[in-house]
Amino acid sequence: MNLGRRRGDIEKWLRKIMWGSDKSKYIVYIRHRSLEGVEDLKPIYGEEIDDIRHGYIITGGEYIPFHRVIEIRDKNGNIVYKRKKLL
Repeated sequence: MNLGRRRGDIEKWLRKIMWGSDKSKYIVYIRHRSLEGVEDLKPIYGEEIDDIRHGYIITGGEYIPFHRVIEIRDKNGNIVYKRKKLL
């Protein structure tokens, strides 16, 4: 498991998901704030990712900055990437 937090580590994993053999093997968890102001982790399934570009995950027309990625898990729930410290 990589416990790094640099953009390069996150980008490496996101590129692996985007251009790997099977996007459905991974779930990306991002920091999400609801309209009520409650923060939680929101899953983005690998097959929902349309592109990775300029520091953003693009999914369904939404641009999510890399700094909101908290962790990445494989389909078995194993953590493969986790941010060391929440921003």
